Amino acid sequence: MVEELSTENSVFATIGKIIGKLDELRNNSSGKAALANLRNSIGRPLSETIDIWPIVFEQMPDSFLGRNGRLTNEERAILTTLQIYALHQQSRTESVNKRSEKGQWDNIGISLKFLRTGSETVAIDRRFNTMITSSSFEELTHHLRQLLRLLKAKNPEITVNYAQLGNDLYWYLRNKEEKVRLDWAKAFYSRREESDKGED
Repeated sequence: MVEELSTENSVFATIGKIIGKLDELRNNSSGKAALANLRNSIGRPLSETIDIWPIVFEQMPDSFLGRNGRLTNEERAILTTLQIYALHQQSRTESVNKRSEKGQWDNIGISLKFLRTGSETVAIDRRFNTMITSSSFEELTHHLRQLLRLLKAKNPEITVNYAQLGNDLYWYLRNKEEKVRLDWAKAFYSRREESDKGED
């Protein structure tokens, strides 16, 4: 358990470092190019996206790196999170990343629940439920990208704790998908205000 907690904290911290660096550069030409390269890497083999290698691997602990030609769970979670962040950040001058402590009440459900307004609540709930009942990681992240595009269009001021999202994706890959689903659903459907998150 100690080893798992250490790895969990490192995934959270690693994503925080990488996105922190991208955030600093987001409005200059090199930052915009890096974000564009991340977006363009979605759905492509990592071996064909050499432009993102420095972004992804420079801050990644050596223990996360795969040695058999396949991505480790850590690499997949971090890369996927960076790609989603790059989609969300596109055409935005303000950062879409929320910097805060790790915790279940600061997960993606907190951000997506801002879509539950007016007459569209039933349709949004259906889309959210389709996402969290996905049968594979690829299906989950496909639906997640669609929901974040919708969030960006309808509620452009809403930010996402991307370090926590990556941490959750890591545990999903580690066969803890039921816990991730429940944590996201509790945050999404809860009536708690954001200021209450983290309380028992």
